[in-house]
Amino acid sequence: MISSFLVWLVGCTQDVSIIKRYDEEDTAQVVVITEEPTGVEVSDEPVSEPSNDNPQQDLSRVIGLARYHFKQIACPACVGVPGEFDIQAYLKLHYPTTGDYFSHLQYVNGCTTNLFDSSVSAQPASYSGNPSFQGYGQPIQLYPIGQNEWQIAGLYEYQYERQTQHTVAIDGISVPNAFLTVEGFDWIEPYTLLWVDPSYAFEAPIYRSGTTFTWGPVVPNTQFEVIIAVYSWDGSQFLGAVSCLEDDTGSIFVPPTYLQSFSPGSLTAVHLIRHRMGSVVSPDLGGTLQSHMLWEVIGTGRIE
Repeated sequence: MISSFLVWLVGCTQDVSIIKRYDEEDTAQVVVITEEPTGVEVSDEPVSEPSNDNPQQDLSRVIGLARYHFKQIACPACVGVPGEFDIQAYLKLHYPTTGDYFSHLQYVNGCTTNLFDSSVSAQPASYSGNPSFQGYGQPIQLYPIGQNEWQIAGLYEYQYERQTQHTVAIDGISVPNAFLTVEGFDWIEPYTLLWVDPSYAFEAPIYRSGTTFTWGPVVPNTQFEVIIAVYSWDGSQFLGAVSCLEDDTGSIFVPPTYLQSFSPGSLTAVHLIRHRMGSVVSPDLGGTLQSHMLWEVIGTGRIE
């Protein structure tokens, strides 16, 4: 029966996509990490308002973050979300600060059980308009969600331009080549992570003795993260999680040290995430704009 499920490699981008089946009744559900990790504020000293009259202005200080997150869920019914895709764009701008939006990330080529995010404390800058992200197609317009924070959610897959340089624009200011988006995967192993029907999901074995994940293609100058979130056999209780982050080489091994404490039969949500982090200096914005691109596929498995 499992062989009746197909994993499609779609279009010229060859990103993983899935055929859906709805002829079986959902019998299992697990809560998945679908939000950004819990924030831990980095209390950095905000710097005074930049002045255009200061030719020696320090442009190395951070003035904001641009984030573009493409998320695909193999089995939405398994994790209690309404749709297969969750694509969001986000921008935050402020006065220059010594803060770093990437300080929460673990070291590359390492694993951790401490999953958290960080936010930068800084004085909001003053902008009157709404920003946009501009690639080759139609601009992506963002809308206010807080003081000098903008976001748009619910974007369609076709709106996301893969491996494309984008310009950030606001109030007549343009930041060309502000970030380069990432692309997805032609294939992922174990491929059973991507079963789409709840009656067949949670098939992929996550071995307590250690598990290797492989994918393709490899994308230069990116990092790849595997998060294994573990739940009780019925999905009612979160038991813990491990994250491993490496340069994108096409495979990651999650050591047994992080998996042996979980009981066989425990359900897992497996997050496969490609990261590209960058920064660009913008004299018009008064500092350095950081960027974080994410392409994430969420699959299901079980501890064995």
